[in-house]
Amino acid sequence: MISRIFDNTLPERRATAVAAGLTILAGAGQVAVGSADYVDRIGPSWGPLAGGLATLLTVLAGRSRRSLSVVATVLLLPSCAATVFHVLRATGAIPMPVDVRGALVSGSATVTLLLLWRWCRPLRTTDDRPWETPAWVALLGVAVALVYPAVKTSWVLGSTWLAPRGLEHRVDAEYVAPVLLVGLGTAATLVALRWWRTDAPPFAHPAAAAAGLALVSLGVGGLNATVTHPADEGPTLAVLVYGSWLLWGLTTLAVAGRLSSRRRLPAEARVPAGA
Repeated sequence: MISRIFDNTLPERRATAVAAGLTILAGAGQVAVGSADYVDRIGPSWGPLAGGLATLLTVLAGRSRRSLSVVATVLLLPSCAATVFHVLRATGAIPMPVDVRGALVSGSATVTLLLLWRWCRPLRTTDDRPWETPAWVALLGVAVALVYPAVKTSWVLGSTWLAPRGLEHRVDAEYVAPVLLVGLGTAATLVALRWWRTDAPPFAHPAAAAAGLALVSLGVGGLNATVTHPADEGPTLAVLVYGSWLLWGLTTLAVAGRLSSRRRLPAEARVPAGA
């Protein structure tokens, strides 16, 4: 069974196995030497190790690989959230030094998850067809995406509802960046509705899937931090913001499941009406 992993006819499966092995090594090192405090807030330090092992079991599994891939995804998701924070640090969006060791661990776990999804194709039916996601799911995603910028805008306009104490709220980079990202994300979702019943460009499905995974990971990581390290102001704001990100991510994954560059059958495979 193990030799099948390295069969030249299964490159995606082989790449997933190699990435999982590297994540297991990186995760074991993190468990041995410990992780930064912010990593522990997002998810357990043993998450990459367990996620790598679950991914390797998925590669070795037969018919049960879809259920095992769900377990691996849940274990690896917090590392994806950590990767987002590392990218923000590296680009200067978060004024903190880059944690190189933590970035390597979370980056390895993120690559493993992306390769696992590329191989297992969880956003397809068992007969490799797109999901029949209704259009209202995409519109729900647009609605929940507006929650965070709406709350931040209310603070800028002078509202004190759920506003963190001791912070000055104004139109600056910290305000513009999330509003701009939400604007781009909601616009992309509305554009995706053009391809609801027809072929989408080849990049549409993987781009939507990656965005959905990123949003879900941020939502899960944020909610985990809320539970393990409750804020003095209470959990309402965190649950509202991170919960909206989680729901936005799930709807984005549902949109990705609908998009396909092969939604319509080739002309030669169509059966004429009345045949």
